Amino acid sequence: MPSHTSYTLSGLKANLYSLLFAVPAFLLVSIPYILIWCDMKRSIPDCFLPVIHKNITFIHIALDTPQILLWAYLALILLAGVVLHELIHGIVMAVFAPNGWKSVSFGFNVKAFAPYAHCKEPLTPNAYRLSLVMPGVLLGDIPVLISWFTGNFLFMFLGVIFYCASAADIALLWMSRNITDGMIQDHPCKIGFAHVEE
Repeated sequence: MPSHTSYTLSGLKANLYSLLFAVPAFLLVSIPYILIWCDMKRSIPDCFLPVIHKNITFIHIALDTPQILLWAYLALILLAGVVLHELIHGIVMAVFAPNGWKSVSFGFNVKAFAPYAHCKEPLTPNAYRLSLVMPGVLLGDIPVLISWFTGNFLFMFLGVIFYCASAADIALLWMSRNITDGMIQDHPCKIGFAHVEE
């Protein structure tokens, strides 16, 4: 008979991880950005002039746009990011689940105050871990790399936001680090999974 070992996070803990992850994520992203785009030969704040010059269009747009519209744009970007985040989870799950999209469902966990993508079928440990990391890679790593190569700090900001959105996924990835055999079953109503061993 298969044995199940559960690994779950409370909604409070998942949201706390997102907040705690903000500072290291910002430092991890901003330090290389500053070293690449700021003129370190100048004194503070003059060293930031190249960054300001590079982003002057965005600064003008921000100054000329009513504050309520800026908040509305940000809310729309975040909402689109949340939808994409869960869709990426679902796509990876569907690729590796034997029944594809039939095994994947989406919803909103009211207790955890978080949207979710759920796979009804167990996945191999590596497939499950890939489903955890891909939103962070596509919505976090790619915008950050664009910001480093172009100097566009809007992409840096978005990268940090979506890194924070992946904090619970990173915690689950860490919790699954020693699982090499058996299968991983996504939890149907909690943030987490069960390790299924024969």
